Amino acid sequence: MNITIVGGTGFVGRALIGQWERFSPGGWIRVLSRRKPGKPLPANAEWLAGSIMDPESLSRALEGADAVFHLTGILAETRTQTYEKIHVEGTRNLIERAKALGVRRAVYVSAIGASRDAVSRYHRTKFQAEDLFRWSGLDVTTFRPSVIFGPGDRFVSLFAAMGKKFHVLPVIGPGTNRIHPVYVGDLARAMALSAERPETIGRTYSIGGPRIYTYRELMETFIASLHLKALILPQPPALLGLGATLQEWILPVPFLTREMIKMALEDNIAMPNDLSLSFNLNPMGLEAYLESDLYRRPAP
Repeated sequence: MNITIVGGTGFVGRALIGQWERFSPGGWIRVLSRRKPGKPLPANAEWLAGSIMDPESLSRALEGADAVFHLTGILAETRTQTYEKIHVEGTRNLIERAKALGVRRAVYVSAIGASRDAVSRYHRTKFQAEDLFRWSGLDVTTFRPSVIFGPGDRFVSLFAAMGKKFHVLPVIGPGTNRIHPVYVGDLARAMALSAERPETIGRTYSIGGPRIYTYRELMETFIASLHLKALILPQPPALLGLGATLQEWILPVPFLTREMIKMALEDNIAMPNDLSLSFNLNPMGLEAYLESDLYRRPAP
Protein backbone atom coordinates (compact mmCIF):
# COMPACT_ATOMS: atom_id res chain seq x y z
CA MET A 1 0.00 0.00 0.00
CA ASN A 2 1.27 3.49 -0.93
CA ILE A 3 0.48 6.11 1.69
CA THR A 4 0.67 9.86 2.12
CA ILE A 5 1.10 11.33 5.60
CA VAL A 6 0.04 14.97 5.84
CA GLY A 7 1.86 16.53 8.77
CA GLY A 8 4.20 13.56 8.81
CA THR A 9 7.31 15.18 10.27
CA GLY A 10 5.57 15.93 13.58
CA PHE A 11 5.57 13.87 16.76
CA VAL A 12 2.81 11.41 15.76
CA GLY A 13 3.92 11.31 12.12
CA ARG A 14 7.43 10.13 12.97
CA ALA A 15 5.99 7.36 15.14
CA LEU A 16 3.57 6.35 12.38
CA ILE A 17 6.40 6.02 9.85
CA GLY A 18 8.21 3.69 12.23
CA GLN A 19 5.13 1.58 12.87
CA TRP A 20 4.22 1.42 9.19
CA GLU A 21 7.69 0.15 8.33
CA ARG A 22 7.39 -2.50 11.01
CA PHE A 23 3.85 -3.78 10.51
CA SER A 24 2.93 -2.79 6.94
CA PRO A 25 6.06 -3.14 4.79
CA GLY A 26 5.91 -2.51 1.07
CA GLY A 27 4.88 0.45 -1.06
CA TRP A 28 6.07 3.99 -0.65
CA ILE A 29 5.54 6.64 2.00
CA ARG A 30 5.17 10.27 1.01
CA VAL A 31 5.43 12.87 3.77
CA LEU A 32 4.01 16.37 3.30
CA SER A 33 4.96 19.09 5.77
CA ARG A 34 6.21 22.64 5.96
CA ARG A 35 9.35 21.64 7.82
CA LYS A 36 12.04 19.28 6.57
CA PRO A 37 12.48 16.10 8.64
CA GLY A 38 15.11 16.46 11.34
CA LYS A 39 16.47 12.99 10.57
CA PRO A 40 16.68 10.91 7.37
CA LEU A 41 13.51 9.08 6.34
CA PRO A 42 13.46 5.35 5.46
CA ALA A 43 14.61 4.40 1.97
CA ASN A 44 11.05 4.04 0.67
CA ALA A 45 9.91 7.40 2.05
CA GLU A 46 10.22 10.87 0.58
CA TRP A 47 9.53 14.33 1.94
CA LEU A 48 7.63 16.99 0.00
CA ALA A 49 7.61 20.59 1.15
CA GLY A 50 4.08 21.92 1.34
CA SER A 51 1.04 22.69 3.42
CA ILE A 52 -2.49 21.49 3.91
CA MET A 53 -3.49 25.03 2.94
CA ASP A 54 -1.81 24.66 -0.48
CA PRO A 55 -3.90 22.55 -2.93
CA GLU A 56 -0.98 22.26 -5.37
CA SER A 57 1.35 20.65 -2.85
CA LEU A 58 -1.49 18.44 -1.61
CA SER A 59 -2.03 17.19 -5.16
CA ARG A 60 1.67 16.34 -5.54
CA ALA A 61 1.65 14.48 -2.26
CA LEU A 62 -1.56 12.53 -2.92
CA GLU A 63 -0.87 11.51 -6.52
CA GLY A 64 -0.85 7.70 -6.72
CA ALA A 65 -1.54 7.13 -3.00
CA ASP A 66 -3.82 4.35 -1.78
CA ALA A 67 -4.48 6.04 1.57
CA VAL A 68 -3.88 9.34 3.33
CA PHE A 69 -3.19 9.91 7.02
CA HIS A 70 -4.31 13.36 8.15
CA LEU A 71 -2.24 14.36 11.19
CA THR A 72 -2.11 18.14 10.77
CA GLY A 73 -3.36 20.14 13.73
CA ILE A 74 -2.37 22.92 16.09
CA LEU A 75 -2.78 23.18 19.84
CA ALA A 76 -1.86 26.87 20.14
CA GLU A 77 -3.09 29.44 17.64
CA THR A 78 -0.73 32.04 16.19
CA ARG A 79 -1.22 35.25 14.25
CA THR A 80 -1.27 33.30 10.97
CA GLN A 81 -2.71 29.93 12.04
CA THR A 82 -6.13 29.56 13.63
CA TYR A 83 -8.11 26.45 14.53
CA GLU A 84 -10.68 27.28 11.87
CA LYS A 85 -8.02 27.72 9.21
CA ILE A 86 -5.95 24.61 9.92
CA HIS A 87 -8.53 22.15 11.27
CA VAL A 88 -11.49 23.08 9.10
CA GLU A 89 -10.28 24.81 5.93
CA GLY A 90 -7.22 22.57 5.75
CA THR A 91 -9.31 19.42 6.09
CA ARG A 92 -11.68 20.67 3.41
CA ASN A 93 -8.69 21.21 1.08
CA LEU A 94 -7.39 17.71 1.73
CA ILE A 95 -10.76 16.06 1.12
CA GLU A 96 -11.27 17.95 -2.15
CA ARG A 97 -7.82 16.98 -3.43
CA ALA A 98 -8.18 13.34 -2.30
CA LYS A 99 -11.51 12.98 -4.09
CA ALA A 100 -10.18 14.62 -7.24
CA LEU A 101 -7.22 12.21 -7.32
CA GLY A 102 -9.19 9.08 -6.43
CA VAL A 103 -7.69 8.56 -2.97
CA ARG A 104 -10.60 7.01 -1.09
CA ARG A 105 -8.99 5.69 2.12
CA ALA A 106 -8.31 8.18 4.91
CA VAL A 107 -7.27 8.02 8.57
CA TYR A 108 -7.84 11.17 10.62
CA VAL A 109 -6.43 12.02 14.05
CA SER A 110 -8.93 14.12 15.99
CA ALA A 111 -9.04 14.40 19.81
CA ILE A 112 -11.02 13.18 22.79
CA GLY A 113 -13.50 15.92 23.57
CA ALA A 114 -14.28 16.73 19.95
CA SER A 115 -17.90 17.83 19.95
CA ARG A 116 -20.24 20.27 18.26
CA ASP A 117 -20.97 21.86 21.66
CA ALA A 118 -17.48 21.60 23.19
CA VAL A 119 -16.28 24.36 25.52
CA SER A 120 -13.06 24.95 23.57
CA ARG A 121 -12.82 26.06 19.95
CA TYR A 122 -10.03 23.52 19.54
CA HIS A 123 -12.47 20.67 20.14
CA ARG A 124 -15.29 22.29 18.18
CA THR A 125 -13.09 22.67 15.09
CA LYS A 126 -11.79 19.12 15.45
CA PHE A 127 -15.42 17.97 15.39
CA GLN A 128 -16.09 20.12 12.32
CA ALA A 129 -13.20 18.37 10.58
CA GLU A 130 -14.66 15.00 11.57
CA ASP A 131 -17.99 16.13 10.13
CA LEU A 132 -16.36 17.08 6.83
CA PHE A 133 -14.92 13.57 6.58
CA ARG A 134 -18.21 12.01 7.71
CA TRP A 135 -20.06 13.49 4.73
CA SER A 136 -17.17 13.36 2.26
CA GLY A 137 -17.89 9.95 0.75
CA LEU A 138 -14.35 8.82 1.61
CA ASP A 139 -13.60 5.63 3.51
CA VAL A 140 -12.44 7.27 6.74
CA THR A 141 -11.35 6.00 10.14
CA THR A 142 -11.15 8.56 12.95
CA PHE A 143 -8.97 8.38 16.05
CA ARG A 144 -9.63 10.43 19.17
CA PRO A 145 -6.56 10.09 21.43
CA SER A 146 -6.08 11.54 24.88
CA VAL A 147 -2.80 13.33 25.64
CA ILE A 148 0.05 11.57 23.82
CA PHE A 149 3.50 10.92 25.28
CA GLY A 150 6.72 9.48 23.89
CA PRO A 151 10.19 10.46 22.63
CA GLY A 152 10.12 14.04 21.39
CA ASP A 153 6.77 14.93 22.97
CA ARG A 154 5.87 18.34 24.39
CA PHE A 155 4.02 16.87 27.33
CA VAL A 156 6.36 14.84 29.53
CA SER A 157 9.38 16.90 28.45
CA LEU A 158 7.70 20.17 29.54
CA PHE A 159 6.78 18.97 33.03
CA ALA A 160 10.08 17.13 33.49
CA ALA A 161 11.99 20.30 32.63
CA MET A 162 9.88 22.41 35.01
CA GLY A 163 10.33 19.91 37.83
CA LYS A 164 14.08 19.64 37.34
CA LYS A 165 14.80 23.33 36.79
CA PHE A 166 12.24 25.11 38.97
CA HIS A 167 11.27 22.28 41.37
CA VAL A 168 7.60 23.09 40.79
CA LEU A 169 4.88 21.13 38.99
CA PRO A 170 1.73 23.21 38.40
CA VAL A 171 -1.82 21.94 38.22
CA ILE A 172 -4.72 24.04 37.01
CA GLY A 173 -7.31 24.45 39.75
CA PRO A 174 -7.59 21.60 42.27
CA GLY A 175 -6.07 19.04 39.89
CA THR A 176 -9.03 16.68 40.08
CA ASN A 177 -9.78 16.54 36.35
CA ARG A 178 -8.90 13.23 34.75
CA ILE A 179 -6.49 12.43 31.92
CA HIS A 180 -5.74 9.20 30.05
CA PRO A 181 -2.23 9.52 28.52
CA VAL A 182 -1.32 7.15 25.68
CA TYR A 183 2.07 6.14 24.30
CA VAL A 184 2.63 7.46 20.78
CA GLY A 185 3.83 4.10 19.48
CA ASP A 186 0.60 2.42 20.59
CA LEU A 187 -1.53 5.06 18.86
CA ALA A 188 0.58 4.83 15.70
CA ARG A 189 0.34 1.05 15.61
CA ALA A 190 -3.47 1.16 15.86
CA MET A 191 -3.55 3.72 13.05
CA ALA A 192 -1.34 1.57 10.84
CA LEU A 193 -3.46 -1.51 11.51
CA SER A 194 -6.69 0.37 10.79
CA ALA A 195 -5.64 1.36 7.28
CA GLU A 196 -5.63 -2.28 6.20
CA ARG A 197 -8.79 -3.34 8.06
CA PRO A 198 -12.00 -2.64 6.11
CA GLU A 199 -14.08 -3.11 9.27
CA THR A 200 -12.61 0.13 10.71
CA ILE A 201 -14.10 2.27 7.93
CA GLY A 202 -16.69 4.68 9.29
CA ARG A 203 -15.62 4.06 12.88
CA THR A 204 -14.43 6.57 15.49
CA TYR A 205 -12.03 5.18 18.09
CA SER A 206 -11.28 6.65 21.53
CA ILE A 207 -7.67 5.96 22.48
CA GLY A 208 -6.09 6.03 25.93
CA GLY A 209 -3.37 4.27 27.88
CA PRO A 210 -3.72 1.64 30.64
CA ARG A 211 -4.41 4.09 33.48
CA ILE A 212 -6.58 7.14 34.13
CA TYR A 213 -4.98 9.83 36.33
CA THR A 214 -6.15 13.00 37.95
CA TYR A 215 -3.79 15.86 37.10
CA ARG A 216 -2.47 15.75 40.65
CA GLU A 217 -1.82 12.00 40.37
CA LEU A 218 -0.04 12.67 37.11
CA MET A 219 2.32 15.14 38.77
CA GLU A 220 2.90 12.65 41.58
CA THR A 221 3.85 10.08 38.95
CA PHE A 222 6.42 12.45 37.43
CA ILE A 223 7.93 13.04 40.87
CA ALA A 224 8.14 9.34 41.70
CA SER A 225 9.28 7.98 38.34
CA LEU A 226 11.75 10.76 37.51
CA HIS A 227 12.96 11.17 41.13
CA LEU A 228 12.14 14.87 41.13
CA LYS A 229 12.35 17.11 44.15
CA ALA A 230 9.41 19.27 43.18
CA LEU A 231 6.35 20.83 44.78
CA ILE A 232 2.90 20.34 43.26
CA LEU A 233 1.45 23.83 43.07
CA PRO A 234 -2.27 24.43 42.33
CA GLN A 235 -2.81 27.44 40.08
CA PRO A 236 -6.06 29.47 40.03
CA PRO A 237 -7.51 29.30 36.48
CA ALA A 238 -8.26 33.05 36.50
CA LEU A 239 -4.65 33.92 37.29
CA LEU A 240 -3.33 31.54 34.66
CA GLY A 241 -5.79 33.05 32.21
CA LEU A 242 -4.17 36.47 32.65
CA GLY A 243 -0.74 35.00 31.95
CA ALA A 244 -2.08 33.12 28.93
CA THR A 245 -3.60 36.32 27.54
CA LEU A 246 -0.23 38.05 27.80
CA GLN A 247 1.46 35.16 26.03
CA GLU A 248 -1.08 35.28 23.22
CA TRP A 249 -0.35 38.99 22.74
CA ILE A 250 3.42 38.79 23.00
CA LEU A 251 4.74 35.37 21.93
CA PRO A 252 4.73 34.14 18.31
CA VAL A 253 3.80 30.66 19.56
CA PRO A 254 2.47 30.75 23.16
CA PHE A 255 3.09 27.67 25.30
CA LEU A 256 -0.07 28.36 27.35
CA THR A 257 -3.31 29.77 25.94
CA ARG A 258 -6.81 30.37 27.26
CA GLU A 259 -8.07 27.51 25.09
CA MET A 260 -5.55 25.14 26.69
CA ILE A 261 -6.79 26.15 30.14
CA LYS A 262 -10.38 25.38 29.12
CA MET A 263 -9.32 21.94 27.91
CA ALA A 264 -7.25 21.21 31.03
CA LEU A 265 -10.30 21.81 33.22
CA GLU A 266 -12.25 19.05 31.47
CA ASP A 267 -11.89 15.27 31.75
CA ASN A 268 -9.91 13.76 28.86
CA ILE A 269 -10.51 10.02 29.01
CA ALA A 270 -11.21 7.25 26.50
CA MET A 271 -14.53 5.63 27.35
CA PRO A 272 -14.40 2.93 26.15
CA ASN A 273 -10.69 2.52 25.45
CA ASP A 274 -10.60 1.15 21.89
CA LEU A 275 -6.86 0.62 21.96
CA SER A 276 -7.48 -2.55 23.96
CA LEU A 277 -11.07 -3.36 23.02
CA SER A 278 -10.94 -2.86 19.25
CA PHE A 279 -7.24 -3.36 18.42
CA ASN A 280 -6.35 -5.87 21.14
CA LEU A 281 -3.20 -3.94 22.04
CA ASN A 282 -1.57 -3.91 25.45
CA PRO A 283 -0.73 -0.22 25.91
CA MET A 284 2.46 0.99 27.55
CA GLY A 285 1.95 2.76 30.86
CA LEU A 286 3.38 6.18 31.62
CA GLU A 287 5.40 4.87 34.57
CA ALA A 288 6.91 2.10 32.43
CA TYR A 289 7.88 4.65 29.81
CA LEU A 290 9.42 7.11 32.27
CA GLU A 291 11.47 4.38 33.94
CA SER A 292 12.70 2.80 30.67
CA ASP A 293 15.41 3.60 28.14
CA LEU A 294 12.69 4.86 25.78
CA TYR A 295 12.34 8.03 27.84
CA ARG A 296 16.04 8.82 27.48
CA ARG A 297 16.16 8.17 23.73
CA PRO A 298 16.27 11.12 21.34
CA ALA A 299 13.21 11.74 19.19
CA PRO A 300 13.08 9.57 16.02
